[in-house]
Amino acid sequence: MHLKINLAMIECLSMKKIIIIGGGFAGLSAAKKLCRIRNKLAITLIDKKPTSDFLPMLPDIIGRDIRPEALSFPIQGFCQTLGINFVNEAVASLDLENKRVSTDKNQYEYDYLIIASGSQTTFYGKHELKTCAYTLDCVEDAKKLRTQLQQNRSNTYIVCGGGYTGIDVATSLQRYLNKHSKEKNIIIVEASPSILGPLPEWMKQSVLNNLRRLNIKILNNHTVEKVEGDNVFISGEKTYQNAMLIWVAGVKTPDYVQKLNTEKDNKGRLKVDRYLRINESCFAIGDCANFSCKNQSLRMAVQFSIHQGSFAAQNIIRSIAGKKLRKYRPLDLGYIIPLANNYSCGKVLGINIKGRLPTLLHFIMSIYRSWGLRNKLMVLRDLV
Repeated sequence: MHLKINLAMIECLSMKKIIIIGGGFAGLSAAKKLCRIRNKLAITLIDKKPTSDFLPMLPDIIGRDIRPEALSFPIQGFCQTLGINFVNEAVASLDLENKRVSTDKNQYEYDYLIIASGSQTTFYGKHELKTCAYTLDCVEDAKKLRTQLQQNRSNTYIVCGGGYTGIDVATSLQRYLNKHSKEKNIIIVEASPSILGPLPEWMKQSVLNNLRRLNIKILNNHTVEKVEGDNVFISGEKTYQNAMLIWVAGVKTPDYVQKLNTEKDNKGRLKVDRYLRINESCFAIGDCANFSCKNQSLRMAVQFSIHQGSFAAQNIIRSIAGKKLRKYRPLDLGYIIPLANNYSCGKVLGINIKGRLPTLLHFIMSIYRSWGLRNKLMVLRDLV
């Protein structure tokens, strides 16, 4: 649904302080919508990273030689173009009652707050694994992982997590190894009885068959217990020597979100109302927000993050102008599980598809959703 800003509504606006936390899909989408009336608003975007990274394609830095800079978009330049303020600081705490954001350096007051802080890797209490496992939270993580692969020190690659990202990572590793004529072991370790969680059985079976063809081993009902040097210990007394651990087993919201005294789900996602609000002056969008639709929590997805960013911005404008807020109604176009050997699968517009078509659609949408013409062209060039 395309949201239009009413000119009469804009005239009613007084100068208000708007803070957006997070420079991901949701945060940048909100900023882009709000900047259309930036002369009426004081907009500040806060993020601890100087770049907005295109997370869905990080495994392609490994498997398809996508240049890291193609997936990294400078937030400062984006904000300068829009005429809004960028604060490159880490948020430490939020005071929703007094409308204050505290970072590691300063405090900022707001009239309206948009929390678009996304999610980050969780180790489920196994904090000792943080120092020895590779993650994929940003472009820098993907670069470190690729560098380690190039050094060719490991015989076994253990991917902890059998979800969307884990499958993509495992197949990207295999594509890299095939390209460089290297024979290594790739193992997916999943704590649940099956991979891909609640996804349809036909999709799970399609992915399983593909993983078998790629000689990627799956250990369901297993967990990573510990790592000692180059040895990775799996539950059931399994030990893999000269192995590298890649951890993509799950995500959580940042600590300052977890500490908020408001209702959350088991991942720490903030439960929002039908207008995407926590309270009258605070909105939560994207992966850090839990929106309930038809008695189910809306899944984390780029399409929802972008739409929610635009929608929350529009509702802030309506709120300032004293207009009735609009209820958020998500439009689900579908989803795709990309596999690096191009035999992907998914559900698009209600239709089940698999093979090369979903792979093509995945990259078309990735290019379309990339920020900046330069990034779009680089991704297209590297894929071709």
